[in-house]
Amino acid sequence: MKKTLADYWAPRINAQWQRSVEGIVGVGRQLIAAKEACEHGEFARLFKGHANVVQEPVPFTLNTAERLMRVARHPVLSNPAHVQSLPQSWGTLHELALLDDDTLAAGIKAGEITPEMTRSQAAALRADPIERPELAAHEAMAEAVKNAVTKFLGQLTAPAQFGYVLHRLDRLSRLISEQQAEVTGAVPVRSGTATTRCPS
Repeated sequence: MKKTLADYWAPRINAQWQRSVEGIVGVGRQLIAAKEACEHGEFARLFKGHANVVQEPVPFTLNTAERLMRVARHPVLSNPAHVQSLPQSWGTLHELALLDDDTLAAGIKAGEITPEMTRSQAAALRADPIERPELAAHEAMAEAVKNAVTKFLGQLTAPAQFGYVLHRLDRLSRLISEQQAEVTGAVPVRSGTATTRCPS
């Protein structure tokens, strides 16, 4: 049988397949290159179960291949500078690949993402902050507000716009303080442009 590009890529992918971050990302990149190089329908020959499978099929399914390619395409996970901070399981890396770049980079910087991280812990990072026992909801919310405000400030150009934003933030601060008072029984008081609270 005449060898095709699938026969060319299979041993190269198998050589990369190992339980290390570099190997996992390397396999993902090889799969991406193979998929781009192969003619329509030929890529599937790399996997067991195909009617015309290559001589050295890769040791995982097409579904796993799609996940490995997602890992390799993620700019944070594929950055060599982060290798020492990442788990060496492709399943855990795939869970992390479902996070946006900023969230993942922040998790690495904060030490929340480590080589010992499990798949379930990685999946929990995608949960609503209130559902995550290891991360206080107010911390996640504060970070989200900070990111939103920082992004918005870059779009302001006139002094009046800054004044308006400060006014709205002051109102938001008062709203948060009043809600806190309802929960804790504290009495909200105003101090300058921000609202603080004191025990009742």
